[in-house]
Amino acid sequence: MASGNDGGWAQRWSGGVPTWVHTSQGGFDRRRYEVVELAEAPAREYIQANHYLSGWPPAVHRFGLVDLQAAGGGDGQVVDGHLLVGVVVLGVPMSRLALTRVFPSLEPYSEALEMSRVCLSPSVASNGESFAVAAALRLAAGHGVRGVVTYADPVARLRTLPDGRTAGSPHGHLGVIYQALSATYTGRSSARTVTVLPDGQVLPARSIAKFVAGDRGADGFERRIRALGATARPAGADRRTWLRTALEQIGARRQRHPGTHKYALAVGRNRGERSRAVFGMPALPYPKWEADRRPSGAGAHQPSIA
Repeated sequence: MASGNDGGWAQRWSGGVPTWVHTSQGGFDRRRYEVVELAEAPAREYIQANHYLSGWPPAVHRFGLVDLQAAGGGDGQVVDGHLLVGVVVLGVPMSRLALTRVFPSLEPYSEALEMSRVCLSPSVASNGESFAVAAALRLAAGHGVRGVVTYADPVARLRTLPDGRTAGSPHGHLGVIYQALSATYTGRSSARTVTVLPDGQVLPARSIAKFVAGDRGADGFERRIRALGATARPAGADRRTWLRTALEQIGARRQRHPGTHKYALAVGRNRGERSRAVFGMPALPYPKWEADRRPSGAGAHQPSIA
């Protein structure tokens, strides 16, 4: 996700490649921007073109940050005559429990959702994340959303693009954008083992489960694995067995993940609406970077932390 950090840096995304802007370069002018609701097509196109996680999550609500002073042009996406410079996505997490444990009083998938993507353009000044997320959640409140959970992955995630460039999150995320919004920190998700493909992308457990079950998207998943060098799956062959062999063929590796940082936000246009979000987990102290991971010097690759 787009991020800021405690050194005054904010991470931006273009073509999956991160850049950084600093508060010293000029603050965010909220008069220049507006957050609007988006159809799935433009939101998906923007995320897949720019976010370091190129996959599209199961989305329920999509919101776009538009630059009111830019009329678009070139390769940029235009919404209502203005340049689209950011997207916030609310959607469905892998597990229903991810919502009900945090918000036991809310109906999952309608009143409670996951904030699964936040991606802002390099043209947006630092501190733009807080404006974009807060405005998106106000719009979501009009649809009855009363609580969101979101995650910050502290593990670096890099992948190699077809043109040879490296994209991704080189230092991992801490979640300072959510801390700036006074989100409740509920700890880490469970530690787990993930599958890392040769190009550096993590193979989502959701994708594996859908392929094994033969659900929608299974054919595309199989083509992706074959494109990395796996042999074709024989007609009628067991999917799980084929996948195990295919991952060995392409050199996929298993990596232990310590768990992502979890945050939760009450959503509403007033105190009464926000009071619907009764937290089912205690608030814990915000995590901080260890001293050896703090930024050191302007212009360096700064830690991404949201």
